Amino acid sequence: MSEAGLSFLGFGVPFGPPSWGIILHFADRKGAITRGLWWWFLPPGVMIMLLVLGFAFMSHAIDQIINPRLRRRRK
Repeated sequence: MSEAGLSFLGFGVPFGPPSWGIILHFADRKGAITRGLWWWFLPPGVMIMLLVLGFAFMSHAIDQIINPRLRRRRK
């Protein structure tokens, strides 16, 4: 996530392997949102969002398993 953020801000390697941050950076620089080119920014943005949600849900599930105070009681 930090690589995507730094690449979006322009601190990434522009001619290296493509990343979601680089794609969003170039979409922002070319004005994709104002020109209506949604396919430049929507797929990488959705993938970053899904990755963050996946890590958040995994963290919550692991916390419920490990932390005894969060375990549900069976009746």
